[in-house]
Amino acid sequence: MSTINRHGSRRHTLAMCALLVGSALMPALGYAEEERTEPTQIPATSAAIWQAIDQQTAALDQVIKAGKLEEVHHHAFAIRDLVNALPAKSTALTTMQLYQVKEGGKYVATLASRLDAAGDAKNMADTLTHFQRLK
Repeated sequence: MSTINRHGSRRHTLAMCALLVGSALMPALGYAEEERTEPTQIPATSAAIWQAIDQQTAALDQVIKAGKLEEVHHHAFAIRDLVNALPAKSTALTTMQLYQVKEGGKYVATLASRLDAAGDAKNMADTLTHFQRLK
């Protein structure tokens, strides 16, 4: 009986090792691109955040026009981070407006991920489609 437990335990240990090795390799394979980008600097006011969003959107437009799709994720994720910072800086909004900002942030996060995937795949058509939706 102890032999079965030992073998079962060994299989469990091997499975855990395989999972750990696999998850350690994911960043090296490009699956954690988002985690490798620089943290976004969040301005102090909602007005300044909107200016930063406009700047990142213009920069993303230039990157796409230049065909540098491998750089799309930097700007897409910066926009996502900026939009997600808006609720905390938007103290004058009503409850409903704040809810709309938060829901919009979820959609922007989805589009940022889609832009990242399209850029990584060098798919200009999808990149343009998602960028138009983001704007």
